[in-house]
Amino acid sequence: MQPAPTPSPPIRADGLQLDEHRDRQERYWRVQRAAWWGFGIIVLLAVLGLTGSGGVFQTRTIGFGTATVELPRVTRWEGSDELTVTFHDAADRHEIRIGQPFFDRFSIERIQPEPLENVLLPGAQSLVFPSAGDPPHTVRIDLRAGHFGWTAFDMTIGDQTRRISLIVLP
Repeated sequence: MQPAPTPSPPIRADGLQLDEHRDRQERYWRVQRAAWWGFGIIVLLAVLGLTGSGGVFQTRTIGFGTATVELPRVTRWEGSDELTVTFHDAADRHEIRIGQPFFDRFSIERIQPEPLENVLLPGAQSLVFPSAGDPPHTVRIDLRAGHFGWTAFDMTIGDQTRRISLIVLP
């Protein structure tokens, strides 16, 4: 017994002999256009620096009463970055207190200049730097993220404490 012949699709008005599902194809094109817009937005964010490593929005500055802290908005997992603290007042010593969640997420590769002392406090570490001469005095901390995700920690300079949030991208 022979199988029944497959019926031919009807001939369309434009002469093509296709059985096409146009509505499904149009939905696919809409999804494809939305994806291209999404890719374009991601590229724009990267060019502006909101994905780490370059761009006008790469770093942000947080003001304290006697100092300013410059740090990345977004950092990369296992990528090097820098946190810079500039003290604007004349003092014999400057202290930076950083909350423990910072040290849980980041490893410090280098501190320039080296702190005079590093004091362990409940839930934080205090770095004390001697200073001489006229301000400004600058401390640079090279760091590397060990884990990716959202990190929030407290930083205290002088008598002001600020909550700092960082995003670490994979």
